[in-house]
Amino acid sequence: MPARGTRQVAQLSAHDVAIFAVLARYRYLPADYIHALVGGSFKYLTHRLSILSREPNLFLVRPAQQRANAAANHRYLIYELDQPGIRAVQDHGLSLQRHRAPASFAHELMACQILASFELGARAAAVRLIAWTDILSSQNLPEATRCSAKPFHIPVRFEGADAHVVADAQPFGIERVIGAQRSYYFCPGVEADCGTEPIDASEFSRSSIARKFALYLAIEAQGIHRVHFGFPNFYVPFITTTSARLTSMMAALNRMTDGRGSKIFLFKNFPAYTSFERPPPPSGRMLTEDWQRVGHPRFNFLAP
Repeated sequence: MPARGTRQVAQLSAHDVAIFAVLARYRYLPADYIHALVGGSFKYLTHRLSILSREPNLFLVRPAQQRANAAANHRYLIYELDQPGIRAVQDHGLSLQRHRAPASFAHELMACQILASFELGARAAAVRLIAWTDILSSQNLPEATRCSAKPFHIPVRFEGADAHVVADAQPFGIERVIGAQRSYYFCPGVEADCGTEPIDASEFSRSSIARKFALYLAIEAQGIHRVHFGFPNFYVPFITTTSARLTSMMAALNRMTDGRGSKIFLFKNFPAYTSFERPPPPSGRMLTEDWQRVGHPRFNFLAP
């Protein structure tokens, strides 16, 4: 046992590498999510996270932005890979999944927790989560997309103008096997909405939820998900922070489609990091629980 105040040099273990691998997939995660993904003793994990983030190790960092929440002292600490951790990930041949710099800490954290929930749900339901790295290596991915500098950008032409759509987080899929039958569901990522952009905008060129709906509907109508990704289907999860906001988003989609709605848009709530609402414990509910839709029955990725 090191003496009190002694700097403990971390000798990396397989468990440490598993922690780094999780944070390579999800830039920011609280300690309870890391524990849900790597297992073991939670007490040991929190102690180890502390060692890995202290000098002289500095494999991890605790983002300063987490102090913005008034209840930060009563929540699990959030971690991110620091430069030595990134080098350790690369040294172990692991994929560092960073497709763009985070515009907002709260928004990126929300997207990471949502994707981690999909992974936890896939484990619990014994289905395969098809990661972006798997999609990139698939024979079904068109070569033009594979060779693109930004393959996760979806090009679309709408009302005579060229545009592109980039979801929050990278594209992924779900593979299920029931008997001898395989079924697949694909998503371009998720749309994690922290309520910072308008639902409708007076000008279509401005970022808004309605603009995203219109572009995704154009992608579906033109079959671009098949041409660009080779996806046989296309679902877009929209996750927002309050029930009122969710209702407004669904009402906007209902107006845009003259009451027809759309089967591709899936809706669910997730509390904002800045909220006083107690965050839900890590679970697989993004995959295992129903999603709301407009004009169509509720959707569940695991329904028979």
